Amino acid sequence: MRSSLASIEDRITQLHRERLIDLHFDLPMFLYDDRTRTDVLASDFLPELEAGNVGTVAAAIYIEDQYLPDKALEVALAQIARIYVEIEHCNRFAICRSYQEIKRAREQGKIGLLIAMEGAEPLGTDLNFLRIFYELGLRLLGLTHARSNAAGSGGVFAPTGSSSKGLTEFGCELVRECERLGVILDLAHIDPAGFDDIVANTTRPIIVSHSNVRKYYDIERNVSNEQIRTVGARGGVIGVNSVLVSSERKGATLDRYVDHIVHIMDLIGIGGVGIGFDFFEFIYRHWTDSERADFHRKFPHVHFIPDLLHHGHARNLTAKLIERGFDDEQIEKILFRNWMRIFQELL
Repeated sequence: MRSSLASIEDRITQLHRERLIDLHFDLPMFLYDDRTRTDVLASDFLPELEAGNVGTVAAAIYIEDQYLPDKALEVALAQIARIYVEIEHCNRFAICRSYQEIKRAREQGKIGLLIAMEGAEPLGTDLNFLRIFYELGLRLLGLTHARSNAAGSGGVFAPTGSSSKGLTEFGCELVRECERLGVILDLAHIDPAGFDDIVANTTRPIIVSHSNVRKYYDIERNVSNEQIRTVGARGGVIGVNSVLVSSERKGATLDRYVDHIVHIMDLIGIGGVGIGFDFFEFIYRHWTDSERADFHRKFPHVHFIPDLLHHGHARNLTAKLIERGFDDEQIEKILFRNWMRIFQELL
């Protein structure tokens, strides 16, 4: 038995040698909230990222409700500033703006940070701000979170009830400008009508950075079979999320996480699935009791997977994929190769 376990660990180490890609991590918000400290990346995040052999992370700007609408732009810029400041204190990280920069960071053993934005609130209704954020390093944009803004509306955390409206006129202009500039469009959180409008206003591959399938968790914030097939038809990738695997706490397991992967694979092939962990237990544990209560009122059926709480647990997922019969090529595509293809095509 010990020899068998050692063999599995060796196989995991080999599979992780080129390091994982996680396309959604709420890092900038945490850095901003903890801005009185220095070396937060090195002290709070580097050990877990290294333990999980993570090589590239999409660091997503997110504006909390308390800053809307007047301070959205200010806080978004401050979040980016904190990323730059933190990187000055830890040379194990690098901001990446292109496929070549991502590849170089990975070859140098650095952790590449791809700046993302979850919700277009910082842009207001001015496309010029998109260009400014692009120059600062923004390369991934999701138009909405679980609310409406000037671009469109988010999908609700329920089987029905999302807005019947799609993108606004500004939202359509924003989508087209993203494609022109080279900002990857992320369809996570968008409502079903907005999803269709993004598809209609673009021609290149589309991605869903951190979502799950409605077969196992039937909410409009997740993706339907039709939406999965649309992403696959456009050569895109869906990153499976670690906190929306089941509406019930007892169903929040690694096996159910892999079930979501299998369902996407069955519909569009192994080339269409990746990782978008969306870890935020590190934020949750810093909240007050009232903040946690408010979160659970808004999102009553969000549950953490006990053995997939942070990047240091990534090897547990790989072990589960091995246990479920995935071969090495399939696992590498899930862990990093599919996202690298997207970066090569779009960045």
